[in-house]
Amino acid sequence: MLQIVPLCMLCGFNASFLMSIIPTSMHFNENNANMLYIPAIYSLGAGTGEVLMGLIISESSKRIQGFGLKPTMAIGTAALMVYCTLIHASTPAEAPMKPTSEEPLLFYQSYPLIFVIALICGISDCCFNGVRSVICALVMPSRRAQSFSVSRMYQAAACVIIFFFSPMLPLHVYTVGLPLLAILSTFVFFKVVNSTERMERKLTSDTNLEQEKI
Repeated sequence: MLQIVPLCMLCGFNASFLMSIIPTSMHFNENNANMLYIPAIYSLGAGTGEVLMGLIISESSKRIQGFGLKPTMAIGTAALMVYCTLIHASTPAEAPMKPTSEEPLLFYQSYPLIFVIALICGISDCCFNGVRSVICALVMPSRRAQSFSVSRMYQAAACVIIFFFSPMLPLHVYTVGLPLLAILSTFVFFKVVNSTERMERKLTSDTNLEQEKI
């Protein structure tokens, strides 16, 4: 169970970042002062990303064995890196902490960009929460409810940590730290999946041998 702690923490950090830190930084960015519909556009994009990715995972899992594990985790990590890059390039460094008129690194935000960022955020969140649910069931098949509850505890702890320190953390802490955590979580997740697959093959092989003896 401890092997999936990085993934559980990533789910918490990512959820807090996309639901609170990003919208706050967009409002604190005084370059967006005339953009009154940021909450609506951002919410629409995030919701669309969640639903769209959920449908993709559902349909692809029917056609591709194991799509809900490694491929979904890889998609989530890639999506996180993309949206962190877009946010880093378009948001002032102090925007998560206080109102600022500082210039962005590369380009200004617009409604289409905000929608795209939110869409990719929703995709990544759906991927991470999906693989967490699946791996909890695989790691502890006889105690699925307990393992999922423990994973939610780690996720909640991550949310508390990031909310507590958010008034003191500049933007690059999130946009650099989250991708690094995502990469670490991906490597650990792949290792757990490989271990689980080997265990399943061994159990299947043992079962077949017993049936042949009978």
